[in-house]
Amino acid sequence: MTEQPPRAGEPEPGDAANGPSDPIDPIDLEPRAQEPAQPKKSRTISSSGPGPANLDAPGLLDDFDEDADFESDPEVERVVKGIPVENAGSTAAAHRKSVFKPTGEPLCKSSAWKVPGTIGAGVTVLAAVLAGVYAEHSVWAYVLITLYWAVLHTAIGLGALVLSSLLLGRRVGSFEGAAARMLLAVSLFLVVYSLKIPITGGKLEEVILAAAVYFGGLVVAFRLAPRDAGVIGAAHFGVALLLVLGGLLQGAISSGAAG
Repeated sequence: MTEQPPRAGEPEPGDAANGPSDPIDPIDLEPRAQEPAQPKKSRTISSSGPGPANLDAPGLLDDFDEDADFESDPEVERVVKGIPVENAGSTAAAHRKSVFKPTGEPLCKSSAWKVPGTIGAGVTVLAAVLAGVYAEHSVWAYVLITLYWAVLHTAIGLGALVLSSLLLGRRVGSFEGAAARMLLAVSLFLVVYSLKIPITGGKLEEVILAAAVYFGGLVVAFRLAPRDAGVIGAAHFGVALLLVLGGLLQGAISSGAAG
């Protein structure tokens, strides 16, 4: 038999016994020197890329305010209402302002009493004279009762002023100035009330006109807002009505006991 030539890539006979022709690299059994450990960096949760989560990182809702107001936007309210930037911080306080907000301001800011007191005394004398002129009988009785009403209703007006200061959250201020100005407003009421206006034949038109003049006197003499003057006038009327009802009740009790 003829021998076949070895194919390309096949080892020739005898190579297996003699070993491989290429040398074999020896295996390195020595341990490699360990590199120094690098400090671990804490990782936080980031949306920029994937990464392991840090369990010690603060929660996303730790700084969330549970009492936060999400129904109103102060910036939108400032733009809509036209509030300047320097006053934008007081938007919430102005929004919560009530009608009877306590301010502590005095109802009677001026302590001057001589001029309004002198004018009030002169107008009271004029009211007494008019009451005597238009009196149908007992002229001096009408004059005296007018002077008495001036003193009484000035005192009642001071009480109404104190009551109104509690309702409005303000202070009375100067009692001397308040008494003089209240006398002026009451005397204006009595001047108009002492007149005899022939419209209905009674005192209805005099009472309505006198109340309007009294209200104007409060606004001008005390320099009050119409709302505050209305509160004082209502308190004055209420206290006077209680006194009148008390007098009527006392008279009914006295007449019943006499009967």
